[in-house]
This record gives sequence, structure tokens and C-alpha cells, in this order.
Amino acid sequence: MPTRRMLMSGDMLYRAASSMSTPSGGGPDLPTMRCIFCDQERPGSEEHVFPLAIGGRLITDRVCKPCNSTLGSRVDVALTDNFIIRSRRSQLGLAGNSGVIPAAHEILLGTPTLAEDPTRRVRVTFNEATEKLDIKALYHASEIELEDGTLTKKIIVDASHVGQIPVILQRERKRAGLPELSPEELEAEVKKQTENVQTTTNPSVLYNTQFDFSYLRHALIKIAYELAFLWLGESYLDDDFAAQLRSAVIDPDPASTDELPAHVECAEGFAPFHLWSPDKTHHLAYATAVNGNIVVAVRVFDIFAAAVEVTKDAARYLSGGDSERRLRFLAIDPASGRMHQTSRWMSR
Repeated sequence: MPTRRMLMSGDMLYRAASSMSTPSGGGPDLPTMRCIFCDQERPGSEEHVFPLAIGGRLITDRVCKPCNSTLGSRVDVALTDNFIIRSRRSQLGLAGNSGVIPAAHEILLGTPTLAEDPTRRVRVTFNEATEKLDIKALYHASEIELEDGTLTKKIIVDASHVGQIPVILQRERKRAGLPELSPEELEAEVKKQTENVQTTTNPSVLYNTQFDFSYLRHALIKIAYELAFLWLGESYLDDDFAAQLRSAVIDPDPASTDELPAHVECAEGFAPFHLWSPDKTHHLAYATAVNGNIVVAVRVFDIFAAAVEVTKDAARYLSGGDSERRLRFLAIDPASGRMHQTSRWMSR
């Protein structure tokens, strides 16, 4: 039978339509609902419209567990693990489901190369004691020809690994088919080699990083679709255009949303939000009627924004006494957990 679920977060009380039924026959007595993505009758699960990892507080129970899991690992993560978003999550202390707040310096970790010599790799780690980045040269051996034509081997090690030079010398001699040095000879060779040590202080490093933006468009459209369902009501699931949106979002093809009437861009200068100043700490969303259509606009921090056409039949939802309630404005403060939602009416 139809029920209504009360959701409270921060300073806002919100009612999300929830059509639930109880299966007959044997098995666990789990209520089922019509999943807003796969359109099947299944038990619901807790779905954050703006993902929890970015501080989302608006929740619906109208997504089944299989869809929640699939979309979370493929679509939501494209937004929450985007390197710019992770940096903002670090600044605001947003951990998400993992319970781990992204490190502000994580993009700098790894094995870049020296800017002065791209053939030389270094390892960058974060020193918890000093709270600074440590840069260490990785072991590198190469053959070089001296002026007299003699071939020799040049070995590069980090200064912190100087104590390993005796082992390295013996190993390289063995590889070259040369006999091991006696302790006395080894000591003399180590002294000779360490006298010729070259050090680089505060080196510049070069990163060659690739960023994958696949499914980022899906993630913004997914948020707009879920808001459309919550704001327009249960009948929205039977809207032909809603069917197109959810089909595109759940499609694993990265190009599945390309033909949808949706604009996904960087938030800076994004026209649908020209009335609101950029805000590094808030998410915004609103619905508006445009030329007989309804558009949901979404902004994630001051980083990404989207304007998504969610129906071509605005009159279907904007007739009757509660029509103004369906065009809403939403603001979320991820750090404090406060959320505010109001009715708004904008049409042209």
C-alpha cells in the first residue's frame, strides 16, 4: 500500500514519495518498491542523491541494491573520485563510505621523473613525521662510454641508500662476470665512488598524469534524474523521457548519454547559475520550466555543473494546486550537514 517516508536533515523536513508493497508467499518479509532505475519490483536501499562521499544529505529508498551497487561503483565514483573533487573533499574533511578522508597531497605521490632528466625516476611519499613530501631517487643503472672508449656502468641511488653501495657494487660485478672484491678492495672502491657523489637539492619533478572523465556526465545526469523523481512525484517514472534518462544512466557505454539534452560543464561561468556566486563549500540544484519543458540544474561545489532536461511535458506536472511545490531549490552544506529546500517558480 502507498506510504510516505519522512526525511529530516539539518533544517529541512522533506517528504519523499515511496510506493511500497509486501511480497506474498514464502521467504523474508521484505517490502519491495519500483526501482527508479531498473523499473523492477525489488527491496529498496538507501541512496544518496548527491553521493555521500561529497557530503550528500538528501536520501531516497527507491533504488534497489543491485542498481545502487552498480551505479555507485561505475557512475558515482566518476564524480567522487575525480581528482579535483577529491582535493575539495580533503579540504572539507569528507570521507564518504570508506571512512578515509582523501589526502590533499595524494595527486603528488607516485613515481614521476626529474624535470632536468626525464629518464631518471623518483618516488614521492608523504612523511607523516615532518608533514612534508619526501623525494627519493629510484635505483638506476646505465652503461656509458668514457672518453678513452672504455665502457663502464653509471649507477644512481638515493642519498638515503648510500649504505647499500657495497652490496650494489658486488652485485653489478657478478652480473658483469667479474670476481668479487675482497673486503679491503671493496672498502677502497666504496670510498672512491662516494667521493664522486652528485647530489640534487630540492629537485623539480615532472608528472605525466592521465585523468579519466568517463561517466562524469552520467553522474551529473543521475543526480538530476533522481531530483526530478523526488520533486515531480511517482508519476514521473511513467514519463517517456524519464525512461530515456534512466536507460542512458544505467547503460555501461560511456557514450550512452551523449545524445541527451544535457549540458555538463565546469561550474565557473555556467549560465544557469549566474544568479548565485560560486561557492567552494555548497551544492545547489533547482528545477525550472523552459518552453514547455522542465530542466533540473545541478552544481557540485564550484567545480562541475549541469543543466538536464528531465521532461518535455511540463504541463503534466505543473497543473493543479501543488504545481509550485514541484519546482524546487535545494542547497546542501556538505561540511555541516545542513540542507535547505524551498519551492520556487521560474518560467519563460
